[in-house]
Amino acid sequence: MAAEIAAAGAAASAGVGMGLFSYNRGNYEFDQKMHYTRFQAGLNMAIAQTGIYKQDIAQLTALTVTRMDCFHGIAAMGLTILTAIYCPGKLGFHVCPPPGWLMGLEFVNIAGAYLFMGLTLWYCMHASMRADTAGTHMLTRFVRLPIPSQGMLDKARKFLSSYEEQQLSEVLRVPFTRHQAPGRNRAGDFNEAMDIDDDAKGRSRHGYDVPAWYRKEKAVDNVSTIDSIESMMPLAARGSAPEHFEAYREIQMEWMPYDVYARVCIFLAFMHLTHCWAYHQIGHLIQEVRAPFACSIVMLPMFVLQQVILTLDIAPGGVPIQRLGPCSLWFAYFAAICESVRWYNPQVQAVGFVLVYCAYAIHIIYTLQLLRLCAPSKEAPSAVDCAGAAWWPGEWRLPSAFSHALWFLAPPKELEPGLEDICAELRAEQRGGPTVAGGSTESDKRQDVHRALGKQGESPAWFGVKVGLSSLLIAWMFLTFGFTIEIMNQGTAHPSLLSAPGMPNNARDPRYRPARPGNAEPTEVGTGGVAAGPAKGVHMGKLHRRLSGVEFATTPTTEMRRDIANKLREFMPQLQEVARFGTLESASATLSMAPAATEVQWPAMFEPQLLSCSAHAESAVALSRHGRGALVSFPAVDVEPFVLQGVAGHGAIVAASWDTQGLMIVTSMGNLFECAGAAPKAGRWACKLLAGAKLPIEVAGQPFKGSVAVSRAAGEVQAAVFFKGEETLTIFSRSDSSWLPRGEVRTPVAKAATVAAAFSASGSSLLVASADGSVIEMQMADGQHSELASANAGHKGHAWAGACRLASGALARLAVSLEAEAAAKFILG
Repeated sequence: MAAEIAAAGAAASAGVGMGLFSYNRGNYEFDQKMHYTRFQAGLNMAIAQTGIYKQDIAQLTALTVTRMDCFHGIAAMGLTILTAIYCPGKLGFHVCPPPGWLMGLEFVNIAGAYLFMGLTLWYCMHASMRADTAGTHMLTRFVRLPIPSQGMLDKARKFLSSYEEQQLSEVLRVPFTRHQAPGRNRAGDFNEAMDIDDDAKGRSRHGYDVPAWYRKEKAVDNVSTIDSIESMMPLAARGSAPEHFEAYREIQMEWMPYDVYARVCIFLAFMHLTHCWAYHQIGHLIQEVRAPFACSIVMLPMFVLQQVILTLDIAPGGVPIQRLGPCSLWFAYFAAICESVRWYNPQVQAVGFVLVYCAYAIHIIYTLQLLRLCAPSKEAPSAVDCAGAAWWPGEWRLPSAFSHALWFLAPPKELEPGLEDICAELRAEQRGGPTVAGGSTESDKRQDVHRALGKQGESPAWFGVKVGLSSLLIAWMFLTFGFTIEIMNQGTAHPSLLSAPGMPNNARDPRYRPARPGNAEPTEVGTGGVAAGPAKGVHMGKLHRRLSGVEFATTPTTEMRRDIANKLREFMPQLQEVARFGTLESASATLSMAPAATEVQWPAMFEPQLLSCSAHAESAVALSRHGRGALVSFPAVDVEPFVLQGVAGHGAIVAASWDTQGLMIVTSMGNLFECAGAAPKAGRWACKLLAGAKLPIEVAGQPFKGSVAVSRAAGEVQAAVFFKGEETLTIFSRSDSSWLPRGEVRTPVAKAATVAAAFSASGSSLLVASADGSVIEMQMADGQHSELASANAGHKGHAWAGACRLASGALARLAVSLEAEAAAKFILG
């Protein structure tokens, strides 16, 4: 009986043991399936969240790049407008320029606009490229998808046979009993908390009362799920936001100042642009067009526009001193009106001076206020982090005056309530620390975040803006000082440092330098003219000696007007005769007095085109364009033909000069030849090319078309060049084998085109022959000229080709034939 009971007990125990084994093995199998499913779900959520983090980086970077592209286009458009004002829109090209104080107001603002638009372009380029590079760097190296490796998957996978590795107490655990008893060093709270009644809680598996395999799997999932990723954040700058936000905010400091000050530079550039355009219109509409009412219509919209820009870009706060800046337009407007009144008035001029000083003072105060507004605020309050608003950390030093116009966005410092950072939780479990990494004081964080700033804790972007505004401040002070100097010189013998007030830039000052030939009349310049000008009676005692004996004209009286009318009435019959017959009867007498031609037997096939007279004998040489010549001696009129050797191949001959050392030749290619000797020998005159630069008479590589005169008097080689179609002649001198321009003189021949020119033997005067046969002598010292021979129309079928003065002082002229059968004529007188 006992044996049967023992066998029944053993069988019952075996049955219970098998039942417990099967029950616990089924639980283990179910837990392993749930474990792998949970492992996959956690990784999928981490991968999806990392994808969102990559979008965060791309969108934050695109925000900066898009904004910089917008600023870049605006600055380029502004530069186009500014260049149109600076280059083709310059004042004073065709009329008298505006006063210097107005040009100073315009051009300092032009310089400021160029300065800040240039800074805008460079800041935009730097911020855009740096942000794009940083975003790409983070996306390719930092924010990566947490894809598990094969080893991680192997760790997460379990064989059913691993159930055999469990403790015997777990293999044969009786249902509804604890897996382990509470005690010291027991792992706790592996399972989720449950809000249930106490009876059910006693039967549930929670806290430390979980299977051993669950505790092991939990450690595997937390520690070995993904590889550890080191943080890019300095310890002092770490916060409670996801690490990609913290890292991006730290890197963002490297381009944030350039992003912010690019927006500030756009504001500064367009304020200076509107200022310079308004001053340009004052100079054009008042000084040039004389339209003050039209100018006021321009000033009002510009004033309103600047006030609107100030309202939109600068946050209200404190005394709005910047509102004073646009008021300088009105002071300059009324000062220009005082400058341009019809009659000179000292009181009005004094009012204009005061208005100019006010305009300069406003610009100085305005620039100082801009320096204050654009400076980074040391204690700037943090912007509110709400939907649709700009935000940046409070420790960032930005110009708070522009806070509502920057639209800058930095990553958040903290997660919104209800959001979880799964990747951060996994990293925290791996590192054995909390989810949120440490914190620090605001001063430590500020010091760490601003590592990208300069030695003085100052942004390089702000430094550029500060230097630009400081340079403009110095410019305004310098202009104020210069205007004071001009007022001090007003009414003295030197009222202007450069030229007379109101004189065009390309005109001579008629008070201290001689006028151009033919314009020797005294000229008074300045507002009010001769009768009421500001220089009337001021510097008469210090006039140039050429003007000392001149009586200046005054307002014409009634007797003067009557005398002028009588002279015009006497001249009317001659004008009627010219209108009816095309000429005057007196012209017939001139034709009958034409000098007679001297008979010259020219060599066969010789076509003279140039004429040069000897400085030591009563002789002249006539030259063709290609090196043939004829020496004509007087009074016997002997003709000796010759050939110039060494001239061929250097272009046609355009000028010749015969002095005591020999003959000098200039060709159409600008080459200078010297033919030594007093005369040709055996029908040849040897010439050599002088080393050095060519006479600059070629135009676009084409042979010269015009007239040239050359001289070698007193050891100096000089040339006078008449370019075809121009009314001036250019004087060149040869120094150290190179030609240098000495100046330009208006052509004294006004009735007909210049056909030839020749220097006198001494080189002190120039003979200019015109197409109508007249010859004029112009003195090289002062430009005075006199007529040596009048127009001569008595040699029909011929064209005048040259003129020179013989050793005796007689005038010799050459007239070439226009017909094949006729010969050239040599005319004396």
